[in-house]
Amino acid sequence: MARFRIWSNTAEYLSLSAIDRPVLADLYRYWRDLSVNGVPPRQKDLALHDMPDCLSNIALIDVARPTREDKDLPPGFPLRARYLLVGEALTRLLGENPTGMLINEVYSRDVAQEVGGALFKSMDTQRPLYYRREFQILRKSFGYDRLILPMRLQASEVRRILLAIFPLDKKLVSADQWRGELEKFEAMQEMETRMSAAWAESLGYAASPEEDLGPETAAHGSAQGHEMDASNYFDLPARGRSSD
Repeated sequence: MARFRIWSNTAEYLSLSAIDRPVLADLYRYWRDLSVNGVPPRQKDLALHDMPDCLSNIALIDVARPTREDKDLPPGFPLRARYLLVGEALTRLLGENPTGMLINEVYSRDVAQEVGGALFKSMDTQRPLYYRREFQILRKSFGYDRLILPMRLQASEVRRILLAIFPLDKKLVSADQWRGELEKFEAMQEMETRMSAAWAESLGYAASPEEDLGPETAAHGSAQGHEMDASNYFDLPARGRSSD
């Protein structure tokens, strides 16, 4: 087993008072001030010109509980969620424009379940959610803040989600950047696996996954983070996206 890993540190559903990025804090307060007695505002109550600093990093998502007619959803998927619009900066980070697509058509299965679960939680509780995720790839740190704001149309149920995603590193602006790091990571994995096999062969035995886990790997596997597959990085579409 290769020693090169992507390690993630996830802080899910943080207190909204923990939002330390001014643009997200302003967006949350704008949404909160339009809410009445804890009831989410209607989509038409919000105006894009009132959130100019967020426009490029937001997405509008139509959400609904699944019905028997939803044949294009995986079994047990919590909701039907379709992108209605996606800002330019977010599109560059995704590497493609998912407008018009269901989230289970955009992401791998595991990522779609996480994203769908977060959207469903916000829709079901009618509460905003704030989430931070950080990663380390080859000693480089990446990550993002995610704010999920539920909205109504006319009735009392939530039918729209305003999603805002901002990278922790302001220099990270495109999918090519984090995919470039993944390519380096995958190349290092391949090289390490090949050299480990040759090393083991020179000693007359096959490499064992348990033997290959050294102190360096153990040091990274703390309670603060966990190992993750490359396809789950950034909760964004990866090349060779698969639904299985």
